[in-house]
Amino acid sequence: MTPDEAAMVAFLRAQYAQKINDIQEIGNAMIAAADAGLSLSRETAERQARLDLHAAEMRVRFLEETVIPYVGTAGPTGRIVSQQLRLLAAEHAGHRDYRTEWQPEGR
Repeated sequence: MTPDEAAMVAFLRAQYAQKINDIQEIGNAMIAAADAGLSLSRETAERQARLDLHAAEMRVRFLEETVIPYVGTAGPTGRIVSQQLRLLAAEHAGHRDYRTEWQPEGR
């Protein structure tokens, strides 16, 4: 793994940890708002919180199980994984710690 790839992995792990924390906080706030009688049912708030948390957890699994183990691999697999890592990082392009040199290939 190159230093640049290691930096992207560390960046993504930090972003995903923060996102999971944020989703849990927002989910709790939505459920509390529903309980307070605002125009949101508790069922909807709980369902959305579960869906958002599940999506974030699956993003972590994708990174940890299908990208990181193959970073630095030679050949087509290595090129695909490098692009996957860059695409995942590019989701956070507006973040102050995102580096422009991490942009995905193409486009």
